[in-house]
Amino acid sequence: MARSHVKELAREAFQLAEVVVDHDGDLPFPCGTAMFFVTVSHEGRLVRVWSRAVTGVEATKPVLRELNDANADLVLARVHASDGSVWVEGFLPLEPLQAADLARLSYEVGTTADRLGSLLAAVHGGHVAFPGGCDAEHECED
Repeated sequence: MARSHVKELAREAFQLAEVVVDHDGDLPFPCGTAMFFVTVSHEGRLVRVWSRAVTGVEATKPVLRELNDANADLVLARVHASDGSVWVEGFLPLEPLQAADLARLSYEVGTTADRLGSLLAAVHGGHVAFPGGCDAEHECED
């Protein structure tokens, strides 16, 4: 029930005719050089929007400084490093969630993953989901 509700909110938030569901039950969306996902979590109580901004990057002091700077600018999401990847994620409660709320969190996660992932890959190494950017229908519009 929660997943179909979130799928409908995503369809409305991004003004799509159809929303794709991947093999894990997540809703994947490209955003520039990044891919973000919308997931129902915590037994259907929360919506998690997340992205692996960059893979194959070591959590050195300069990288962690970049993450700290990025976190200072975020309102709904957070950035962290784990297992050679940099993650961007945010959570919202499902019950009062509106399409506009999902759009705001998705925009913050997607654009942060795109910008930060590209920066980290260029300066510190690693890989982003779409090195040349994507030309998909959904391009992280505000």
